Amino acid sequence: MDAWGRASVLRALLWLALLGVGRTASASVVLIGSNVTLSFAAVEAEFAPPIKGSGVCGVLYLADPIDACSQLVNEANRLPNASSPFALIVRGGGCSFEEKVRRAQKAGFKAAIVYDNEADGNLVPMAGHSAGIKIHAVFVSKVSGELLQNYAGSTNVELWIIPSFEDSAWSIMAISFISLLAMSAVLATCFFVRRHRIRRERPRAPRVREFHGMSSRLVKAMPSLIFTAVLEDNCTSRTCAICLEDYNVGEKLRILPCCHKFHALCVDSWLTSWRTFCPVCKRDARTCTDCLCCLLSNPVYKSLAITQRYC
Repeated sequence: MDAWGRASVLRALLWLALLGVGRTASASVVLIGSNVTLSFAAVEAEFAPPIKGSGVCGVLYLADPIDACSQLVNEANRLPNASSPFALIVRGGGCSFEEKVRRAQKAGFKAAIVYDNEADGNLVPMAGHSAGIKIHAVFVSKVSGELLQNYAGSTNVELWIIPSFEDSAWSIMAISFISLLAMSAVLATCFFVRRHRIRRERPRAPRVREFHGMSSRLVKAMPSLIFTAVLEDNCTSRTCAICLEDYNVGEKLRILPCCHKFHALCVDSWLTSWRTFCPVCKRDARTCTDCLCCLLSNPVYKSLAITQRYC
């Protein structure tokens, strides 16, 4: 995994940690009666099971003692219409949120609603250990708690605890974003690893030595003649060894340092584009030899106006 892929995975894990640890789950407490409907803002306890779906419904009862700092006297099985009783508890009294909720659970209540004992207090998530906690718990303001007391014990009034839509939507968007980021990191890592592996396994092509032919100026400087007749007996005196065509009277021939002759056009293209040696004997055409000098000094060739700039 390359550095970019590792950094992306670390960022995704950090977002997951922030989502799981720093998120505050908000909720709403809704009271519904024959002629009244009230809604109160609430915050779920960190140690209690989260409220899911459409929420939970029950009947509200006032805890006794109301601060739940000692064992509750009014157990749920002794209450009328106690199919799903909720306990209303006040904050304070010298015990923690966790202790209040555990005592409500032990008394048989299905949920605990704890309200603040200070009018100007802020809604805070109740902290504690989640081991053994099976009921829902939320925290509401003092004003909300005092209003709810007026309906405690009323069997003709339903109390709902529902999760906040905004909080659920934020969670969905956050989880979707993190999932997309994690998938992008995995795909990018797989792409770079595969490309690196293909590059390593790809056979390297052998280096082809670049060919540098003779310059046109140097080729044109070699001696040439106009063919009139066969003057000697060798393999290139009658036929061009490159195009395999016989010489015709009046054609221009090029003489290489090894004394072999070819059509000027054929051998010029050979020396500038293909090889720098004679197509017949493989001798390097870039060096002047005694053979060519002797050829040029022959009286037979002197009468043919051979160009002698090469030697």
